[in-house]
Amino acid sequence: MKKLKDFYLNNRIYCILMLISTLCLIVILSSIVIYFITQTKSSVYGNRLDDIGEHPVETEVADLKKHLEDNSKVLYVNTDIRGKIIYVNLEVNKDLSNEEIQSICGESLTKLTDSQKLYYDVQYIVKREGLNPYLGSKSASQTIIAWANFSYNDDDTSTDEGE
Repeated sequence: MKKLKDFYLNNRIYCILMLISTLCLIVILSSIVIYFITQTKSSVYGNRLDDIGEHPVETEVADLKKHLEDNSKVLYVNTDIRGKIIYVNLEVNKDLSNEEIQSICGESLTKLTDSQKLYYDVQYIVKREGLNPYLGSKSASQTIIAWANFSYNDDDTSTDEGE
């Protein structure tokens, strides 16, 4: 004990600095551990979904899926709810036109209540054999479905003037 006391008396400044450094290191490490523990326990969506319990949609989505499955032009339906987005994946007959697809999807929106339409986004991904997917999106802030068709042209047209 006498050696320790002598060491402290001879190196008082270094001992105090080491004590302060050790305390700072403990505070930093504990704050990092606490930060990562709270991050793993919190929701991926943060607090954006705090009021989602006030807008249950599971039964309406099941009705929407059944409505689409009952349509003879629809081959396959899959629905998925992720946060505030309802994903509807469809596979339809390849001879179905874009207007018919829009009509089928528009009718399916009637299965949701008005408050659900104002809370949830609905994404339609419609697949047809041999064609690129036909994509539709209904934002919670909009009343209509916005459609995007990523089509391609089979004709080989070249813009090169050198040929």
